Amino acid sequence: MTLSETESLAPNGIHQNTWQTESADVEWRYTKTQRLKKALHKASSDFRSDVVTVPTTGMMQAIIDASVGDDIYDPEGDESVNALQDKIAKLSGKEAALWTMSGTMGNQICLRTHLTQPPHTVLLDHRAHVQCWESGALPVFSQASVTQVLPRNGVHLTVDDVRRNMIADGNSESNESAIHAAAAAVVLSLGVVHFPPTRVVSLENTLSGTILPLRDAREISDFVRSFPVPAGQKPVAMHLDGARLFDAVAAENGRLEEYCASFDSVSFCLAKGVGAPMGSVIVGTKAFIERAKWFRKMFGGGTRQPGMMAAAASAALDHTLPRLPQVHEMTRAAAKALEALGYAFSLPVQTNMVVVDLEAGDIPPAAFVGYCKEEGVSVFPNGRLVFHHQTSDDGVRRLLRALELLMADKKAGKELASHKVYGGYT
Repeated sequence: MTLSETESLAPNGIHQNTWQTESADVEWRYTKTQRLKKALHKASSDFRSDVVTVPTTGMMQAIIDASVGDDIYDPEGDESVNALQDKIAKLSGKEAALWTMSGTMGNQICLRTHLTQPPHTVLLDHRAHVQCWESGALPVFSQASVTQVLPRNGVHLTVDDVRRNMIADGNSESNESAIHAAAAAVVLSLGVVHFPPTRVVSLENTLSGTILPLRDAREISDFVRSFPVPAGQKPVAMHLDGARLFDAVAAENGRLEEYCASFDSVSFCLAKGVGAPMGSVIVGTKAFIERAKWFRKMFGGGTRQPGMMAAAASAALDHTLPRLPQVHEMTRAAAKALEALGYAFSLPVQTNMVVVDLEAGDIPPAAFVGYCKEEGVSVFPNGRLVFHHQTSDDGVRRLLRALELLMADKKAGKELASHKVYGGYT
């Protein structure tokens, strides 16, 4: 027995048209599959990242109901993509938005759109995703140098960090006094050709689970946007890698629009804490987004029927955002339990991540991974534990059981595995 492209078997074995599938039937088909059961079980105890989640029934229904327009050939774009873009633009308070295939693509499109012609520099945190985890895309696509800054408070950049590392454009001698007045400690080029001037300040929120507070974002933005530039030169731009910005907003009980107001562009990853199957959205002014469309096409980001993934992402926003406070509470509870076992953390626990300081505890990464694996728990060897909306109570119990045994064996003087292990991503 074979089925045509538009037919499938209902639970009772009767042929039916898939376009007429009811929600209840979708739920039956999806939730009863062995692949999904296996994937959900794995995700429930996978602490490597929040990208490990699987689509919910609501997301699958959204995929079925999605439009199937062509986002390149159709002048009006795809209906489901447009709806998602409008949704994110409204939430962020920006004029326009653009769907992209990934967070890396979104970030690089934004930076390339801001930058025009070298020489130019992007100032960023030394751990920034756009610098460390995007395969060297920034110098390749934008021909940009980077100024990597270590936050003096050990957690996030402040306006003092930015002020001390800005590189001024020295093409105009008349600009010198204004620059000195703006920032006496700034790194000045002032006609010295060795230093490409800062054209973009790129921040990240959250970064390793820690929050860039709204107050600090505003202070940095106010300084950067008032930083003197030569006549005819556009102001230094502010970009935010907001891959997990929704977590920061939930943790601070704030409004997304307030955070985005400090930035000229923001990239939202919808496949991380939000839990969509794939995709990101960037936001900015209408003029910025129109220019960004050229680079999206150039970077291979034009798609034919993206409506299905956009619809799933929209459903993910509705499903997951209200659940983020619960995820954060679960994270804090696990951190408290780990602290009681004797573990220390490299960074404060503020959202959905716990970064265990393995070096401080003299714990080999191989042992950290191995003990967790024995309990059916997946972790990276860098000590970072990431919680998400499909993390289960049982998964947390098994994680704590594994790390309790590890700490007990270490204190008892048992020899721990110390072979080389690989893995780790943000």
